[in-house]
Amino acid sequence: MHYDKTKYESLISMSPLFTLDKEREPIAYKREAYRMVEYLYCYLLAVRRTDYEPYGCEIMEVATRCIKNFDNTKGVFLNYFNAAWKQEYSHIIGSNAVDEKLRGVRITDEEKRCICKYILLAKKNQSLCTQHELHLRIAESMNLPVEKVELIAQLSDIRVTGDTIVSVDGDETNLWEQIDSGESFVDWITSADSVHALLYIIQRVYDELQSRQKPIVSDMITIRLYPILLELHDDSFDFISERVLSKAKESGTLPSQRTLAAFYGRDEASVSRTIKEFVRKLETRIGEENNGT
Repeated sequence: MHYDKTKYESLISMSPLFTLDKEREPIAYKREAYRMVEYLYCYLLAVRRTDYEPYGCEIMEVATRCIKNFDNTKGVFLNYFNAAWKQEYSHIIGSNAVDEKLRGVRITDEEKRCICKYILLAKKNQSLCTQHELHLRIAESMNLPVEKVELIAQLSDIRVTGDTIVSVDGDETNLWEQIDSGESFVDWITSADSVHALLYIIQRVYDELQSRQKPIVSDMITIRLYPILLELHDDSFDFISERVLSKAKESGTLPSQRTLAAFYGRDEASVSRTIKEFVRKLETRIGEENNGT
């Protein structure tokens, strides 16, 4: 079957779905919502059928979630959906890459997250202690028996393929960053008792940065928190990059770290160090506030 991209772009943009009142017109709303899911599925197959066709269930889940959460403040619906699908697809690619890396080793999704978290903690602590001390520290941090950490360490040392994956768009990504470690930047926010309380902490740490650091940190933080910022409808925080938000709404995609580095005339390693240092300061400040200091 041939899928016509232009046809489905037109059907999506002309859909009456978001003009309907779901409370007063439930039957019409459900009918158009079902049609929109179908249009979005066909649209993606028209864009990249070979890559996307195996993930029909995931496409429908993302489409349904986007329909539920969308409102006119989020720009063009198709752009909003494209941004959400790109994020979901990157997670799929990362998960598949881990499966390939651990070829023949059957592990659960929870074990994947543990491996990712172990690697992140090991990178932070490995130069400070012996391997046994490292495992003890990580066991305490992850609230796991040392024996379990040692098993995770063995799995993390398997090197069937490299750690870097390349998307069909040519963007290189560290595959471990595509797996939710349970400690990601966004997880901090969404699991907090008060999202706004944490955003205010981010604002205070941001205010302490040197002026030359602020623009690129603003862009990077906005990219990482993009789904949350769309839901909050709160533009009172100075760290939010209006440039990134407007470009994302216009194009339906978020700029990569490589794109930002080029924009600011810096290399990717330098950008990575800047954002890691900011997150380290943020971790410290959150710890201080939680301890009442």
